[in-house]
Amino acid sequence: MEINRLQKELTELYRTTMDYEFRKTTYDSRMDSLRKIYEELLEETASACDASDAALESLAACVPEYVAGKLAAQPSRRKRELRSLDHKMNMVSYFLPLMGMVPTEKAQKLTQRMVELWNEKMPEYKIGHSTYDGIRGGFKKGLFCYITTAVCRSLDKPDDCYELTLLRKYRDGYLLMSGGGRELVEEYYNIAPTIVKRISREKDADEIYRGIWQDYLSPCIRLIEENRNEECREVYSRMVRRLEKDYMTGQQEGDER
Repeated sequence: MEINRLQKELTELYRTTMDYEFRKTTYDSRMDSLRKIYEELLEETASACDASDAALESLAACVPEYVAGKLAAQPSRRKRELRSLDHKMNMVSYFLPLMGMVPTEKAQKLTQRMVELWNEKMPEYKIGHSTYDGIRGGFKKGLFCYITTAVCRSLDKPDDCYELTLLRKYRDGYLLMSGGGRELVEEYYNIAPTIVKRISREKDADEIYRGIWQDYLSPCIRLIEENRNEECREVYSRMVRRLEKDYMTGQQEGDER
């Protein structure tokens, strides 16, 4: 059946983008390449969506169903949480924006339905709607704490834990308002998702995250509590530089070349 084939091809496209790094310097070129390589698939998807609402619904469901199955198969809650970060980032940074380029007036309806189905199937890993233009314009809010979120989850701390809340307030209330702070946030935003993805592939990921907590995040939190905001910034900058050196130098196995 045609819809079954399109579902399989869209899911394969999603799997392909899972190996893509998410960096400002390469984002436009990669999206342009995806659009050209998968032009025929995008056109077929558009035709199917225009043909019937049932076809649109089936195509919108394939990737959320695939991801829900992959996460359910993870052997532990901790691994599930860490892997969900990769899937969420891939969905909002590459797959949804690419589906928004489907040449039909129903493109937004398709992507919005994908988000709705994703959040229905995985309410603990909710995502928001995203577009190519939105990412290019600066999809920054909330990503400064990307690594911190991964660390806290590895320590079984919830998203609204004291530590994450404090660091988010520090980001918005101090760092973004200070000289050079916005540039630091943007640089962090460009590399943090790839760093988390690479750490999560390591067999000793939990130990690595505990080290990040002990060496950088815990001292940062203490400095914020003592209103030593600039010293916190220095510690956080050292963390970013160290992780960039350890996980962004050269290509690692499984990354796109």
